[in-house]
Amino acid sequence: MKHLFSIWLCASACALLSLDASAQKCKYLLDETDPMTEERVRRTKMTLEGRDFVVNYYRKADEFRVEMAVALIGERNFIVEEGTELSLKLGNGDIEAFKAAQRATPISYVAGTQVATNYNATFHCTQAQMALLAEHGFSVASIKLGDETITRVVKEKKAGKTQDNARCILGD
Repeated sequence: MKHLFSIWLCASACALLSLDASAQKCKYLLDETDPMTEERVRRTKMTLEGRDFVVNYYRKADEFRVEMAVALIGERNFIVEEGTELSLKLGNGDIEAFKAAQRATPISYVAGTQVATNYNATFHCTQAQMALLAEHGFSVASIKLGDETITRVVKEKKAGKTQDNARCILGD
């Protein structure tokens, strides 16, 4: 009888551990209620290769966005125009394009002995596109900034996070 109880106890513990491991824990950079509209606002963050390229997922009520922050060495004076495309290569090989919702102007500053320029842009994203990101994640991000195309690969260990964050943004 003790042996049977030990087996049952072990099986129960394993089942509880697997349930806990499969439950998704969402970590947000921002998770609050807009005081004016009383709508929930959430943002997740993923830093890509080199820490100079960040992709956020954003949701306010039923509005979805993909946001990008890029830090470039040197002073840059171009503007990311409305409609500029951010391309994300999904885990299934498809490429989804997201159009800039508004202009993004450069912010230049001195970092140590160098000048650097940051760009922060927000891109329209449909619920269907966010669902594709939740299903497949993305492995590469690319955008044309000025006269160059910036492409960053998602490190393999972070690829699953691109899916998890999209699932969190889609969830209620």
